[in-house]
Amino acid sequence: MTITRRSLLLGIAATAGLRAAATGIASTPSVAAIAAAVAAAAPVASVRAADWPERPVAIVVPFPPGGSNDVLGRLFAQHLTERLGQPFVVENRPGANGNIGATLVARAKPDGYQLLLSGNGQNAMNHGLFRQMPYDSRRDFTHVIQLASVPNALAVGSDHPAKSFVQLLEMARKGPQSTFASPGNGSSGHLAMAMLMVTAGIALTHIPYKGATPAVTDVVGGQVPIIMVNVDVIKPHVDSGRLRVLAVTGAERSPLYPDAPTVAESGFPGFSATGWLGLSGPAGMEPGIVARLHDTLARILEEPAVQERAKAGGYELVGGSAERYRAFIASEIDKWTRVAKETGATLD
Repeated sequence: MTITRRSLLLGIAATAGLRAAATGIASTPSVAAIAAAVAAAAPVASVRAADWPERPVAIVVPFPPGGSNDVLGRLFAQHLTERLGQPFVVENRPGANGNIGATLVARAKPDGYQLLLSGNGQNAMNHGLFRQMPYDSRRDFTHVIQLASVPNALAVGSDHPAKSFVQLLEMARKGPQSTFASPGNGSSGHLAMAMLMVTAGIALTHIPYKGATPAVTDVVGGQVPIIMVNVDVIKPHVDSGRLRVLAVTGAERSPLYPDAPTVAESGFPGFSATGWLGLSGPAGMEPGIVARLHDTLARILEEPAVQERAKAGGYELVGGSAERYRAFIASEIDKWTRVAKETGATLD
């Protein structure tokens, strides 16, 4: 039997009427008051969601300005502003491999005015790298939608003797031990290489940098022979011939480097180590606001200008439901916690 809002109100009214008759008190005012109260309370949530946003919304990016996440964050903020009629403003809150900005949002009021554009570091890798986390990504956020993913590229300087990924592995196995650069401890480049070393049975010494730019600069200059970094970061140097991509870490080849094989097709089936990002808010956000935000972003992902911008940077737009994103984050936490344990990687 289907219970409608009208039948519920009539049932409440009838019950009140019977009680009034038994006590000798006039029933009409009580019934009217109860019905009015129920009717007034029922639409509160939907009205709140329909009115949102009524003021500017902050999108916290837990990294410095100018990086890949920041650039994409500002792109989505611009389109959200245009579609929802209120300013969506990027706030850069870097530190602790993204934990500072993520913690800020995890502890914010869940009213939809403080959001987080975060990636695999804050949502997954950090859970294995830090002995104590200030939040749990499975519990302390309302995950709205996964926006994009991007593989890492394994590249060497133009004068490096390895001309292929297979040759690089052979050299690494024979020794002497070489070094590799990444954008920093806990970055996707760091953990992707750590995963590769365990999988391929090689050993390289990690040289962490404070960001991708100085890491790339030193590899181009010959100070470090190898780098693992997001595919978009090194594109100008690959085009100029100063760097050579030997492999990419995604499940499929990158359109930026179609001639570079994946690690998976080079003898390690199933290998995949990609960076990704999505939008989240504090736990307990109003479902109607989450639905509106999700549906708006899903439409933005379909815009040709956004797709072209993402493709130019080597990103794949993802989308999908909020439930899928939550399940994906949980699986990534398990994956990268296992990698951190196997490799001994830590940020403590």
